[in-house]
Amino acid sequence: TWKARVASVTGAAALAASGLVGAVGLVAVSDTAGATGVTLAATCTVSGITVPIPATVNTAITPSPVAAGAPYTLSPLTLTTSVSNSSSTIAALPVGQQLYISFTANVYVSGATPTTTTVTFSGTATIPAGWGTIADKGPLTTPLNMTASSPVLRADLTATSTSVAVNGEGTISVHLGAAGSPGASLPGTCVAGPLVTLATAPVVPPSASVSAVSPNAGAMPGGTTIKVVGSNLEGARGVTVGGNACTSVQVLSPNVLTCVTPDGTDAVTSGAGGAVAGTQGIVDVVVTGASGTTSNLTPLDQFTYVDADFGAIVSGVTPQAGTPAGGTPVTITGTGFLGAEWDTPGTPGTYVCSPGSCGVLFGTTEVASYTVVSDTEITTVAPAGSGIQNVTVIGGDQSTPSPQSSADRYNYAPSFTMVGSDGGVFSFGQFAGNASFFGSTGGLHLNKPIVGMAYTPDGGGYWLVAADGGIFAYGDAQFFGSAGNLQLNKAVVGMAATPDGLGYWLVGADGGVFGFGDAIFHGSAGSLTLAKPVVGMAATSDGNGYWLVAADGGIFAYGDAVFHGSASGNALGGPIVGIAPTSDGAGYWLTGTDGGVFAYGSAGFYGSLSGQKLAGPISAITASSGDMGYWLTSQSGAVFNKGDAGFYGDMAGIKLNGPIVGASSTIFAAVA
Repeated sequence: TWKARVASVTGAAALAASGLVGAVGLVAVSDTAGATGVTLAATCTVSGITVPIPATVNTAITPSPVAAGAPYTLSPLTLTTSVSNSSSTIAALPVGQQLYISFTANVYVSGATPTTTTVTFSGTATIPAGWGTIADKGPLTTPLNMTASSPVLRADLTATSTSVAVNGEGTISVHLGAAGSPGASLPGTCVAGPLVTLATAPVVPPSASVSAVSPNAGAMPGGTTIKVVGSNLEGARGVTVGGNACTSVQVLSPNVLTCVTPDGTDAVTSGAGGAVAGTQGIVDVVVTGASGTTSNLTPLDQFTYVDADFGAIVSGVTPQAGTPAGGTPVTITGTGFLGAEWDTPGTPGTYVCSPGSCGVLFGTTEVASYTVVSDTEITTVAPAGSGIQNVTVIGGDQSTPSPQSSADRYNYAPSFTMVGSDGGVFSFGQFAGNASFFGSTGGLHLNKPIVGMAYTPDGGGYWLVAADGGIFAYGDAQFFGSAGNLQLNKAVVGMAATPDGLGYWLVGADGGVFGFGDAIFHGSAGSLTLAKPVVGMAATSDGNGYWLVAADGGIFAYGDAVFHGSASGNALGGPIVGIAPTSDGAGYWLTGTDGGVFAYGSAGFYGSLSGQKLAGPISAITASSGDMGYWLTSQSGAVFNKGDAGFYGDMAGIKLNGPIVGASSTIFAAVA
């Protein structure tokens, strides 16, 4: 955290009327958001005659204080001046003489970025016949709209807005800068009057916000390490869960912090923070930001305390997908499962469900039977179903289901999906009638073409990314930010999602990396001189690292991503266009435009298209979750499956509005 002082800056407003020039100097000297009717004073000498030039300025900065990084408005900046003198002292203005007015509004921020934002406007007007003396001079309105009807020179600056540096503190100062007088034709000199306050406003750190908490449930006594995802978390002064202080707070980035939950018994029994007394209690996770203000309460910041003696928590389902007909063996992980063994609570064993009385459900469908292996594990067989369902465990009270989260979802509609440069999305289900389409940008006007996509972990949504860094979220994919408003050195070429679906990285052709949500920045190639541009990226299985791949097959590993080898230096049949990691991060595949495949680490080689005649170049590679196969996708929409990757359809032979540029899959080898 830093503080800055506003430097003394002088400026002037110049008015020229046949050489009658008025100059006014101003500087911000106090903390006031706006000044109404501030009187400015200057004197000008024309042909030996001294003429006072009074002026009034009105302006305000809104809001005040201004949150760092947030826009503010100067609304309005108005300067009004009257000039009156008798015709006995100053001769009548000649017909055809031009009047000129110009001034600059400078927004000055000390120690922040941008330091100065300038808006200048000016214009001229011609004295009409019969104008008379200087006392008859008419108004000047801007921009470039000057008429003659009264002895007033008036100029209004329309509202403008800008942003200052994120997490900076300081002061915004508004003053008038010097302006020339090209319309003057008579000699004259002016002296500025005393400096006066125009407008200032303090800049404070922005308020923190919370957009996700993971995991979103934990044991009543506390001790659960949670990840808080949001914005403006850097410099956080504290975190509370249900009104009690979270301990061991660690800020990992401006968007992510972790902490350990406190005991929630009092919060739940008292109903604090929206909690309901009983076996479960829903409370809010609140962050006090660097500015001292607290994050607003939303459903996205909620955390559920669970009494493990009477309730349960599901933290994982393996595998996460299966056939709509059911029959897939499933392992459920979490806590509080001993209470779900209703026959003999607290003792592991197998329970055969009776209708309307069962401890495990997929959506609203009860399983036939399940085995409580331990307090943290249940095994069962998935029943028939469709779509994406939450797997819930009923706790020892035999009535309260486990809190729902993205970690407990089971997908009956595993899909392979492609995206075109126009944002058209084409989804093919592993089982007939079960493709997962959630929306597309195919009918939108895009600033830049789409270059890639990524599914959420449960397959219930996906993100599309454009070359300008714009993000489009569909289904249960949450928007965490984009690079669409940034000045990029090179176009974005790909993206990768974090394992929990609470963030994503974007990568540019120069190797620059942008992290959003809980996607932590681990490094980039943005400052390196690359032999060939970067073409894609992939994340490690724990989200603590990533690989970048260049068109020559060069690999750049960051965080916990391990370098397993590269194709750099090889004779390639076509430039590399994509990378796909193994599920454990112990290897990866690369593919080129000719369909050549290069396997490294634990990644097995299951075939390639090298040497085959293709209708269009290959544009993406996607691995099956069992690491025993992969799909190659061509720009023409053809899909080539290798190993255990099944074929479920493609767009070959169909006219596309744009070439296929990316692909993603929610298909799992356990049901392939």
